Amino acid sequence: MKMEPGPGMKNYRSAHTLWVAYFFLALPFVVACGNRSASGSPQAAAPPDFNGVWSAPFTPDISKALGHQPPFTPYGAARFAKEDEFDDPLTKCLPIGPARGIQAGLMPFQIVQTPSVFTILFENQHTFRIIHTDGRTHPKDLDPTWFGDSIGKWEGDTLVVDTVGLDERTWLDTAGHEHSDQLHLIERFQKTDNNTIKWTVTYEDPKFFTEPWSIALPIARQNTEIMSYSCEENEKDRAHLRRTKR
Repeated sequence: MKMEPGPGMKNYRSAHTLWVAYFFLALPFVVACGNRSASGSPQAAAPPDFNGVWSAPFTPDISKALGHQPPFTPYGAARFAKEDEFDDPLTKCLPIGPARGIQAGLMPFQIVQTPSVFTILFENQHTFRIIHTDGRTHPKDLDPTWFGDSIGKWEGDTLVVDTVGLDERTWLDTAGHEHSDQLHLIERFQKTDNNTIKWTVTYEDPKFFTEPWSIALPIARQNTEIMSYSCEENEKDRAHLRRTKR
Protein backbone atom coordinates (compact mmCIF):
# COMPACT_ATOMS: atom_id res chain seq x y z
CA MET A 1 0.00 0.00 0.00
CA LYS A 2 1.40 3.43 -0.93
CA MET A 3 1.34 5.90 1.93
CA GLU A 4 0.95 9.63 1.40
CA PRO A 5 3.34 11.87 3.41
CA GLY A 6 1.72 13.48 6.37
CA PRO A 7 1.57 17.23 7.13
CA GLY A 8 4.73 17.04 9.26
CA MET A 9 6.81 15.56 6.43
CA LYS A 10 5.53 18.17 3.95
CA ASN A 11 6.46 21.00 6.33
CA TYR A 12 9.95 19.50 6.79
CA ARG A 13 10.52 19.32 3.05
CA SER A 14 9.37 22.90 2.57
CA ALA A 15 11.65 24.15 5.34
CA HIS A 16 14.58 22.18 3.92
CA THR A 17 14.04 23.62 0.46
CA LEU A 18 13.91 27.17 1.80
CA TRP A 19 17.08 26.63 3.83
CA VAL A 20 19.00 25.41 0.77
CA ALA A 21 17.76 28.39 -1.24
CA TYR A 22 18.79 30.85 1.47
CA PHE A 23 22.24 29.20 1.69
CA PHE A 24 23.03 29.62 -1.99
CA LEU A 25 21.66 33.16 -2.06
CA ALA A 26 23.79 34.14 0.95
CA LEU A 27 27.00 32.32 -0.16
CA PRO A 28 28.43 35.19 -2.28
CA PHE A 29 27.89 37.61 0.61
CA VAL A 30 29.65 35.26 3.05
CA VAL A 31 32.63 34.86 0.71
CA ALA A 32 32.86 38.61 0.18
CA CYS A 33 32.85 39.24 3.91
CA GLY A 34 35.57 36.67 4.38
CA ASN A 35 37.79 38.60 1.99
CA ARG A 36 37.48 41.80 3.99
CA SER A 37 39.51 42.98 6.94
CA ALA A 38 38.08 43.96 10.31
CA SER A 39 37.80 47.54 9.06
CA GLY A 40 35.55 46.42 6.23
CA SER A 41 38.04 47.10 3.42
CA PRO A 42 39.01 44.30 0.99
CA GLN A 43 42.06 42.31 2.09
CA ALA A 44 45.05 42.62 -0.24
CA ALA A 45 46.54 39.48 -1.72
CA ALA A 46 49.77 38.32 -0.12
CA PRO A 47 52.83 39.79 -1.89
CA PRO A 48 55.04 37.48 -3.97
CA ASP A 49 57.83 35.62 -2.20
CA PHE A 50 61.19 37.10 -3.20
CA ASN A 51 63.28 35.10 -0.73
CA GLY A 52 66.36 33.53 -2.27
CA VAL A 53 69.72 34.25 -3.88
CA TRP A 54 69.67 36.38 -7.03
CA SER A 55 71.98 38.00 -9.56
CA ALA A 56 71.58 40.65 -12.26
CA PRO A 57 73.75 40.93 -15.40
CA PHE A 58 77.07 42.62 -14.76
CA THR A 59 76.53 46.20 -15.96
CA PRO A 60 79.76 48.17 -15.57
CA ASP A 61 78.46 51.02 -17.74
CA ILE A 62 74.81 51.94 -17.22
CA SER A 63 74.80 54.10 -20.35
CA LYS A 64 74.90 50.83 -22.31
CA ALA A 65 71.68 49.70 -20.62
CA LEU A 66 70.18 53.14 -21.24
CA GLY A 67 71.29 53.20 -24.89
CA HIS A 68 73.09 56.55 -24.57
CA GLN A 69 74.67 58.76 -21.95
CA PRO A 70 72.37 60.04 -19.19
CA PRO A 71 70.89 63.55 -19.61
CA PHE A 72 73.74 65.38 -17.89
CA THR A 73 73.58 68.90 -16.58
CA PRO A 74 76.66 70.96 -17.58
CA TYR A 75 78.08 70.18 -14.13
CA GLY A 76 77.39 66.46 -14.48
CA ALA A 77 78.92 66.34 -17.96
CA ALA A 78 82.05 68.10 -16.77
CA ARG A 79 82.43 65.70 -13.85
CA PHE A 80 82.01 62.66 -16.08
CA ALA A 81 84.47 63.99 -18.66
CA LYS A 82 87.29 64.16 -16.12
CA GLU A 83 86.42 61.05 -14.12
CA ASP A 84 89.06 58.36 -13.81
CA GLU A 85 88.48 54.76 -12.70
CA PHE A 86 91.46 55.32 -10.41
CA ASP A 87 88.98 57.20 -8.19
CA ASP A 88 86.40 54.41 -8.09
CA PRO A 89 85.40 54.11 -4.41
CA LEU A 90 85.52 50.32 -4.72
CA THR A 91 89.28 50.54 -5.25
CA LYS A 92 89.38 51.92 -1.71
CA CYS A 93 87.13 49.11 -0.45
CA LEU A 94 84.28 51.53 0.26
CA PRO A 95 80.65 50.29 0.17
CA ILE A 96 79.13 49.79 -3.27
CA GLY A 97 75.78 51.57 -2.80
CA PRO A 98 72.23 50.30 -3.41
CA ALA A 99 71.72 50.24 -7.19
CA ARG A 100 75.29 49.44 -8.17
CA GLY A 101 75.22 46.59 -5.68
CA ILE A 102 72.44 44.96 -7.70
CA GLN A 103 73.92 45.52 -11.14
CA ALA A 104 77.42 44.37 -10.12
CA GLY A 105 76.44 40.89 -11.24
CA LEU A 106 79.78 39.21 -10.59
CA MET A 107 78.64 38.70 -7.00
CA PRO A 108 75.09 37.58 -6.11
CA PHE A 109 72.89 38.91 -3.34
CA GLN A 110 70.30 37.34 -1.08
CA ILE A 111 66.82 38.71 -0.39
CA VAL A 112 65.31 38.05 3.03
CA GLN A 113 61.67 39.13 3.08
CA THR A 114 59.34 39.61 6.05
CA PRO A 115 56.08 41.61 6.32
CA SER A 116 57.94 44.63 7.73
CA VAL A 117 61.35 44.59 6.00
CA PHE A 118 62.80 43.58 2.65
CA THR A 119 66.49 43.00 3.27
CA ILE A 120 69.19 42.62 0.61
CA LEU A 121 72.39 40.90 1.72
CA PHE A 122 75.21 41.63 -0.72
CA GLU A 123 78.07 39.22 -1.16
CA ASN A 124 80.08 42.23 -2.31
CA GLN A 125 81.96 43.33 0.81
CA HIS A 126 79.40 41.41 2.88
CA THR A 127 77.20 44.50 3.24
CA PHE A 128 73.44 44.76 3.64
CA ARG A 129 70.53 47.02 2.76
CA ILE A 130 67.25 47.29 4.68
CA ILE A 131 64.06 48.39 2.91
CA HIS A 132 61.27 49.14 5.39
CA THR A 133 57.83 47.96 4.25
CA ASP A 134 55.91 48.75 7.44
CA GLY A 135 54.35 52.00 6.18
CA ARG A 136 56.86 54.41 7.67
CA THR A 137 58.07 57.56 5.88
CA HIS A 138 61.59 58.92 5.48
CA PRO A 139 63.02 60.68 8.56
CA LYS A 140 62.99 64.45 8.23
CA ASP A 141 66.65 64.90 9.15
CA LEU A 142 68.76 62.34 7.30
CA ASP A 143 72.49 61.95 7.52
CA PRO A 144 73.77 60.60 4.18
CA THR A 145 74.80 56.95 4.32
CA TRP A 146 76.26 54.47 1.83
CA PHE A 147 72.89 52.81 1.14
CA GLY A 148 70.60 55.69 2.06
CA ASP A 149 67.16 55.37 3.64
CA SER A 150 64.81 53.04 1.77
CA ILE A 151 61.07 52.58 2.21
CA GLY A 152 58.91 50.29 0.13
CA LYS A 153 55.25 49.77 -0.64
CA TRP A 154 53.41 47.09 -2.59
CA GLU A 155 51.57 48.02 -5.77
CA GLY A 156 49.90 44.72 -6.63
CA ASP A 157 52.70 42.21 -7.23
CA THR A 158 55.41 44.90 -7.46
CA LEU A 159 57.52 46.31 -4.64
CA VAL A 160 58.17 50.02 -5.22
CA VAL A 161 61.19 51.28 -3.28
CA ASP A 162 61.97 54.95 -2.59
CA THR A 163 65.54 55.77 -1.52
CA VAL A 164 67.04 59.10 -0.44
CA GLY A 165 69.89 60.24 1.82
CA LEU A 166 72.71 58.69 -0.20
CA ASP A 167 76.38 59.43 0.34
CA GLU A 168 77.70 61.21 -2.77
CA ARG A 169 80.95 59.23 -2.64
CA THR A 170 79.32 56.16 -4.17
CA TRP A 171 79.34 55.71 -7.95
CA LEU A 172 76.43 54.51 -10.08
CA ASP A 173 78.67 52.12 -12.02
CA THR A 174 82.29 51.23 -12.82
CA ALA A 175 82.43 53.66 -15.77
CA GLY A 176 82.43 56.65 -13.43
CA HIS A 177 78.85 57.94 -13.49
CA GLU A 178 78.57 59.92 -10.28
CA HIS A 179 75.79 61.57 -8.31
CA SER A 180 75.29 64.12 -5.56
CA ASP A 181 73.67 63.82 -2.15
CA GLN A 182 70.43 64.89 -3.86
CA LEU A 183 70.15 61.53 -5.64
CA HIS A 184 66.67 60.03 -5.42
CA LEU A 185 66.15 56.41 -6.50
CA ILE A 186 62.85 54.75 -7.37
CA GLU A 187 63.11 50.99 -7.86
CA ARG A 188 60.46 48.52 -8.93
CA PHE A 189 60.92 44.83 -8.12
CA GLN A 190 58.41 42.77 -10.13
CA LYS A 191 58.55 38.98 -10.00
CA THR A 192 57.65 37.80 -13.50
CA ASP A 193 58.02 34.09 -12.68
CA ASN A 194 59.48 31.97 -9.90
CA ASN A 195 63.03 32.45 -11.16
CA THR A 196 62.99 35.98 -12.59
CA ILE A 197 62.60 39.53 -11.25
CA LYS A 198 62.21 42.56 -13.49
CA TRP A 199 64.17 45.34 -11.78
CA THR A 200 63.61 48.91 -12.95
CA VAL A 201 65.49 51.81 -11.39
CA THR A 202 64.90 55.52 -11.97
CA TYR A 203 67.66 58.02 -11.17
CA GLU A 204 66.77 61.58 -10.24
CA ASP A 205 69.47 64.08 -9.30
CA PRO A 206 68.96 67.74 -10.30
CA LYS A 207 72.64 68.51 -9.75
CA PHE A 208 73.90 65.87 -12.20
CA PHE A 209 70.94 65.21 -14.55
CA THR A 210 68.46 67.47 -16.31
CA GLU A 211 65.60 64.95 -15.89
CA PRO A 212 64.91 61.54 -14.35
CA TRP A 213 66.01 58.51 -16.39
CA SER A 214 65.59 54.77 -16.01
CA ILE A 215 67.12 51.41 -16.86
CA ALA A 216 65.67 47.91 -16.48
CA LEU A 217 67.54 44.66 -15.90
CA PRO A 218 66.43 41.06 -15.40
CA ILE A 219 67.42 39.45 -12.10
CA ALA A 220 67.76 35.65 -12.13
CA ARG A 221 67.49 33.19 -9.23
CA GLN A 222 70.77 31.48 -8.37
CA ASN A 223 71.21 27.95 -7.05
CA THR A 224 73.95 28.95 -4.65
CA GLU A 225 74.70 30.73 -1.38
CA ILE A 226 76.38 34.09 -0.86
CA MET A 227 79.95 33.76 0.36
CA SER A 228 81.99 35.68 2.88
CA TYR A 229 84.07 38.38 1.24
CA SER A 230 86.36 41.08 2.62
CA CYS A 231 87.78 43.63 0.21
CA GLU A 232 90.63 44.49 2.58
CA GLU A 233 91.85 40.91 3.03
CA ASN A 234 95.06 40.37 1.06
CA GLU A 235 94.31 43.47 -1.06
CA LYS A 236 97.18 44.07 -3.49
CA ASP A 237 95.55 45.85 -6.46
CA ARG A 238 95.48 49.42 -5.21
CA ALA A 239 99.27 49.83 -5.29
CA HIS A 240 99.35 48.98 -9.00
CA LEU A 241 96.61 51.39 -10.16
CA ARG A 242 97.66 54.35 -12.29
CA ARG A 243 95.70 57.40 -13.43
CA THR A 244 94.63 57.49 -17.05
CA LYS A 245 96.74 59.81 -19.16
CA ARG A 246 94.62 62.46 -20.88
